[in-house]
Amino acid sequence: MNRFIVAAVAAVAAAAFAGVAQAEMTDLEVVFVKTDQNGDSVLSKAEVLQMAIQQFVIADTNGDGKIEKEEAGDLAADPEFSDNDSNKDGSLSIDEMIEEKLADFAAIDTNGDGALSLDELKAKYEQK
Repeated sequence: MNRFIVAAVAAVAAAAFAGVAQAEMTDLEVVFVKTDQNGDSVLSKAEVLQMAIQQFVIADTNGDGKIEKEEAGDLAADPEFSDNDSNKDGSLSIDEMIEEKLADFAAIDTNGDGALSLDELKAKYEQK
């Protein structure tokens, strides 16, 4: 998954859970639970895209429909930021983000069932 979006989602999820006593959860588990809107223990494309779009809107502080390097902060230095910038204009549009999320979804959905399990996500991140 796009590390920029995952980092943004993790930051918001961590803030949402701040001060709540809970068992130790990894950042990935927190993001998974936060994204699983219907509580069925898998992530649909709609849930993944909904969370990504929400995070995009939050990150797009000037509301111009793009995330510029200034808005991305330290994450702009990540090679994935440049890789996801398909038109190479130095920013990420909502269309570029959606395209990347759909490609990530397909790559992570190793059993091809159209949903992402926590195990599939963990397997992807253990590769990195």
